[in-house]
Amino acid sequence: MAQAKRRGTGAVSMNMTPLIDIVFQLLIFFVLTAQFQQLEIEQVVLPMSIAAEPKDPFQYRNVIINVVKPDNPEVIVMGKPVAYLVIDGDNELSSLLKARKATILETGEKLNVILRADEMVPYEVVASVMLAAGRAEIQGWWITTDIEEPEDLLD
Repeated sequence: MAQAKRRGTGAVSMNMTPLIDIVFQLLIFFVLTAQFQQLEIEQVVLPMSIAAEPKDPFQYRNVIINVVKPDNPEVIVMGKPVAYLVIDGDNELSSLLKARKATILETGEKLNVILRADEMVPYEVVASVMLAAGRAEIQGWWITTDIEEPEDLLD
């Protein structure tokens, strides 16, 4: 007895639920990680510059150092205050930068330090932060400023 061939007349459908779940998981992941970068930024009034050019911070692994409170300067790295004064040897900031550099170098990426200092902070504090990063042998440096057009300064 020969078997009759069956022809399907129903449409083939695909279950899209797992695909939608994965898309939402990725979306949530990227939104949360983008916010962590913003959490490292403290509220500071940046100095003005007419020579600065915008840079792409996503080329490097960044450590953001915030210098706040011009009257009583405080250095904040990754959301917590750290000791920044360099007298002899390493301090808390240079040790933290050395550790961060070691973990990033294992991945083969480059480390970049972004310094965000309030425009009224004494230069000695900024110089001490730069010295601490120098002791950690950090070569990539950016100092954040507000960019002004020369014409805007004449108004």
